[in-house]
Amino acid sequence: MRRLFLGALLSLCVSVEAFATETLPRVISINLCADQLVMLLADPAQILALSRLSRDEAGSRLHVQAQAHPQVQPIAEDILPLAPDVIVTGPYTSRYTLSLLDELGLRVESLEIAESVDAMLNNLRRVGKVLQRESEAEQQIAVLEQRLAAVDERVQALNRMQEHSGVEAPRAAVYDANGYTVGPKSLRGEAMRRAGWHNVASDLGVESYGVLQLEDMIRLAPEALIESPYSEGTYSRGQMLAEHPALRQSGLDPLVVSLPSNETICAGPWLVDVIEHLLTAREQLLSDASS
Repeated sequence: MRRLFLGALLSLCVSVEAFATETLPRVISINLCADQLVMLLADPAQILALSRLSRDEAGSRLHVQAQAHPQVQPIAEDILPLAPDVIVTGPYTSRYTLSLLDELGLRVESLEIAESVDAMLNNLRRVGKVLQRESEAEQQIAVLEQRLAAVDERVQALNRMQEHSGVEAPRAAVYDANGYTVGPKSLRGEAMRRAGWHNVASDLGVESYGVLQLEDMIRLAPEALIESPYSEGTYSRGQMLAEHPALRQSGLDPLVVSLPSNETICAGPWLVDVIEHLLTAREQLLSDASS
């Protein structure tokens, strides 16, 4: 009798779990950054399809995980046959597609571009709510906040050491192909600030995105260059700018910090990895200077 009761209870639990999975909204993502947040939080059975960029190694941190899911183009003809409960996208989806989906009565949730830690956490919460996976989102956010608190402690300790030595915050510049750089109102700019670097782009009035000319680079003399090449290991004249002889002849010999492009294109939990990486580089620079 006891075995029958336990067997019935187990069957009931399985049935409840299966029912719960079936009632979760079925989702399609048609945006690279949305793809990754959906994969982070959704029950795999919820995901009907992801964007065609979801498997791009250079752009998606979760490109391996994306192999398990179908891909769609961001067009109504691809989306409608799958009959999703919700479509998650970003700001660059064609307005014609969005208008057609709206006319057909489909629910579309468009995420904002996250250029800060707070915006990234807000997007996690929003996707968790859309997918009815709020608890999973809050669990991830709690872990990230703990790591950020640990980063803050390390940064404060470094700041005290440098203040005691009369040394200012180390200077750094994002320096991508063709001198592309970022200011404080950007994803990498936020990561630099949180890790305690002074972003020399702000000295030129760059707030979000801009170009750092070779002459400005030599004049500002940053102690570190932060790069994130999209196609690492390939050659282009733009990518070779950091190797320009004028930099070396000027005596500038900065630490080069290389970040994977799939950690800097979209904001997700890996943003904390970027901050930790930049903080470790700052600690290395201070250690080298004192040795």
